[in-house]
Amino acid sequence: MVRWWLTLLLVNAALIATALPRLGSAAMPWLALEGLILVGVLSLWPRQRLARRLLSYGSAVLIVLALACALGDAITQEIQGRPLNLYLDASQVPILLELLRDNLGLPVSIALVAATLLALLVIGLGLGRLLVSLPRHGAPRRCAWSTLVIGAGLALLGLWRDMAPIGTPGITLLTEQATRAYETRASLRDFDARLSMRESPLDAPGGQPLPGLAKTDVILAFVESYGMAALERAPFAGPVNARLDAMAEAFAQAGLSVASGRITSPTLGGQSRLAHASVLSGLWVNSPLRYARLLESPRATLIDDFERTGHTSVAMMPAIYRDWPAGRRLGYDEIHDDARLDYRGPRLGWVTIPDQFVWHRLRQVRREHRNPLFAELALISSHAPWVPVIEPLPWDALDDGHAFTRWEGEGSDFLELWGDNDGMRQRYGPALAYSLAVAGEYAARYVNDETLMILLGDHQAAPGMLGFTPDREVPVHVISGDPDLIAPLLEHGFQHGMQPSHDKPARSMAELRGLLHRLYGVEAN
Repeated sequence: MVRWWLTLLLVNAALIATALPRLGSAAMPWLALEGLILVGVLSLWPRQRLARRLLSYGSAVLIVLALACALGDAITQEIQGRPLNLYLDASQVPILLELLRDNLGLPVSIALVAATLLALLVIGLGLGRLLVSLPRHGAPRRCAWSTLVIGAGLALLGLWRDMAPIGTPGITLLTEQATRAYETRASLRDFDARLSMRESPLDAPGGQPLPGLAKTDVILAFVESYGMAALERAPFAGPVNARLDAMAEAFAQAGLSVASGRITSPTLGGQSRLAHASVLSGLWVNSPLRYARLLESPRATLIDDFERTGHTSVAMMPAIYRDWPAGRRLGYDEIHDDARLDYRGPRLGWVTIPDQFVWHRLRQVRREHRNPLFAELALISSHAPWVPVIEPLPWDALDDGHAFTRWEGEGSDFLELWGDNDGMRQRYGPALAYSLAVAGEYAARYVNDETLMILLGDHQAAPGMLGFTPDREVPVHVISGDPDLIAPLLEHGFQHGMQPSHDKPARSMAELRGLLHRLYGVEAN
């Protein structure tokens, strides 16, 4: 009798645990209806039958799979503020393991993964063994009939739907994953169809020129984790808004014009490449599968557009330290990755290469080219866990990076840093203020009337760090020494200055390529 009740209790606990990431502890059911029926059926099934063993262990496998999905759901909600999608996220497991290794070290990562797998294995084997050995005689048989009749009756009549403490958490989780997989496949088919369309000149494989920017250096700089929450929420807003105000004053003194707006990123908390691809392609690239499909297609991007305009295309990618096939497919003329940036200073925590040094190298690259440049920058000083928070250095002291030695060794204990959300919240604003400061100093010094600089966030910071799940809006600032280049933006919803307006809805990142063509393309000239 005790074994029977213990089995029912453990099966029920495992199943209701799968609802915790989706519903939270307040709305989580107390009784899993499918567990009630499962224990009732197996209690009445002849023990010697092979079918009983298969059903017992098969059910245990499904419960463990649901628990693994719930764990993945909790991680995905914490990092990206969305539910798990196995169809999309299964392919990201190697990337997650690589991030664990990079941030926690190989021994800790192996131990963590091994412990998780071992725990799931023990749960699965334990549940399977308990289900196989359910007693069939005496009181357990009467309990089995009672639970089966009650559970089947509630299920058939649908009465449990009106009873908050009762649910089907395991079945709900697995059916939701199946539904998401179906919807994702349908969405992917629509995206494939969109890739093959030729509805506008932007769909042509060869790209379209932007004659309004023919003699202009165009700098597209993505600032890591720069979201609207940083301008709107304490404790981030204080240092970030103070920096934006200082930038506005410096730009006015330098004779620069600036317009700001809000755009919606396809991602949250990570996967910056999706934001880059959406801006470059003019398509909504909101999943790794869409990103892969884009790279497999002949779809033109802003890189092709600017090369048709006569620009040399350059990628400044400090976080790329391995082979990058996507960069070759996108067709940059030059890729300045970790190795080619030739940074000889200390590796500063996760960031490795400070933003100011990347801007410093861009300054040198611009001097080396006689043709106008289209430069895309992926800046990473404002990447979590935001240690060390450094300060801008004199530009003439940067040289090969040794000037950053004063911060050497800070921020190396990733295990401690990633577990301290409160500390990350305190550091996020100052770290982001540094990224904006060096971008602003570069603009004040090196942006002129033949330069258009687009400074924007790639995505909001992770919900787990912010303490809430934000929307996906990020700021965008467009800076130039030529007011005629900024004026059209002010007529299309942008706000003068460094503070984005909330009066108009945010654009999608996928609209930015089309907007540039509308303002500076063939039809605008």
